[in-house]
Amino acid sequence: MEDEEDPPLAVEIGETITAAERHEDDGVSVGVTVITGYLGAGKSTLVNYILNSQHGKRIAVILNEFGEEIGVERAMINEGDGGALVEEWVELANGCICCTVKHSLVQALEQLVQRKERLDHILLETTGLANPAPLASVLWLDDQLESSVKLDSIITVVDAKNLHFQLNEHRSSSSFPEAFYQIAFADTIILNKVDLVTSERGDGALEDLEFEIRNINSLAKIIHSVRCQVDLSLILNCNAYNAANTAHLEELLKESRSLSTKDLHDTGVRTLCISYHDKVDLDKVRSWLEEILWDRKGGMDVYRCKGVLSIKNSDQLHTLQAVRELYEIVPTRQWNNGESQMNKIVFIGRNLSEDVLSETFRACAVS
Repeated sequence: MEDEEDPPLAVEIGETITAAERHEDDGVSVGVTVITGYLGAGKSTLVNYILNSQHGKRIAVILNEFGEEIGVERAMINEGDGGALVEEWVELANGCICCTVKHSLVQALEQLVQRKERLDHILLETTGLANPAPLASVLWLDDQLESSVKLDSIITVVDAKNLHFQLNEHRSSSSFPEAFYQIAFADTIILNKVDLVTSERGDGALEDLEFEIRNINSLAKIIHSVRCQVDLSLILNCNAYNAANTAHLEELLKESRSLSTKDLHDTGVRTLCISYHDKVDLDKVRSWLEEILWDRKGGMDVYRCKGVLSIKNSDQLHTLQAVRELYEIVPTRQWNNGESQMNKIVFIGRNLSEDVLSETFRACAVS
């Protein structure tokens, strides 16, 4: 099977420095890309393609092999000398390095950023975990890492030939919807094995697959691939969680409005966009958002949330971003002259209600 390729042999790792010394050295955090996907979609094919490409970058790959029985929480705990931590380090001829992690992801990342050689990027392949949200949450806000690393993006590899079946398998089921989760949380989706689809069903089949993906997650960038051979500039240094990266977000929000016309009673995983013209009170927005994310108001289960806000007593455009229960609202730039200062928010989740979201958000308006 594609996801069972053997890793190369281990070699001794080089000299390390402390995280503080690294941070003082250049003050630049190393980006971490989380790679997820259904079994057989091509995650390991992508990782091996990157590890064997002559790209001139020093990329570290962490193969995350803790299983569901261990649990994400334990995987994030630094267990000290008594716990099974990093299993082996591998250094390749093209400058990439690779390791296998059994328990502590945090310690593995700390060891990577303490290496003397400057890393350009870190890839984290999630083997055995279908839902990338807990990993994203830890990487986005983990203080233990002292800002030496930052979450760059979540990439989901999907099997173009089998995606339709995988989605339909769970669409009317209460079972764990792995394919939906992975698409919902993705910033970039690699639609792999497109050659098998076009040869069997024609080009229109790919358009149908993209339509299905965008109904679930309209914010993700979709890349077609054969055997996961992609332009690395499209999947590295995406800055998907950088609050200052507003241009791409605003363009996505313009495109997302058309996707809020689906059946309001649809209980599946989907994208929904709301908008509102009047300025809103920041404290009220925080309370509103916490009711939705934390209390699951109206039975809604929100996975991701992105938006731009027009806040009272501020001439700054504010960006909103949330992953599960974690959220961030920050001012990012001045509103431009003549620019429509509208609030636009995209939600990705399950049991979403446009009526509830729109009506309750209006209550955040300045009185």
